[in-house]
Amino acid sequence: MHAKINFFNGLYQQADRTRGSGCKDLDVMKVALKEFKERFPSGFQHIEAWEVVRRHEKWAQVPLMGEEGEGSAHKRKPVDVDLSIPDMNEDPSPQRAQRRDKRQATSSEGSSAELAAQFKVYTAMKEAKQAVELEAIELRKKRESEARELISAQLETMKNYNYDRDMKTFLKPHDDVPPSMLPIILARKREIANKYGWPCDF
Repeated sequence: MHAKINFFNGLYQQADRTRGSGCKDLDVMKVALKEFKERFPSGFQHIEAWEVVRRHEKWAQVPLMGEEGEGSAHKRKPVDVDLSIPDMNEDPSPQRAQRRDKRQATSSEGSSAELAAQFKVYTAMKEAKQAVELEAIELRKKRESEARELISAQLETMKNYNYDRDMKTFLKPHDDVPPSMLPIILARKREIANKYGWPCDF
């Protein structure tokens, strides 16, 4: 992930340097994403992490020579130049230089540690988000399974109810039925018998 973010950051800075007049940050982002996808077909999937680290001093864009002038296409932050007169009383001894180098190394280590901590927080947040999404998916699957089981049980209950009702209608004697209703009742019984494959001799 670190390598991909570093690669994308370079593409973004390159697109930013060559942006035309009126070109917005969104257009620069589109160009960088397109060029990244040409190298990695799956695309850049760490935009949130890049947004975090791009503000870090280590990832900041370094202006090229000549970009500080008024004729540059995009105005850059000028490079600070120390024009102060050196202190002639300053101790030029190697021990002082070593102490200065040690402070710079400590500062660099602190920056790296801060960056690593930011990556760690981002990774933890991403893993927590994925865990919540996975839990939601499992819960939805469980509810869908329970719903299917309930519907299946209801259909089985209705099927048994209809079977018992048809059986009761089919076995009900029709000897004392009025002559005008007898053809209707016999037709209904024959229909029930055909439905379930029962023998019927009337």
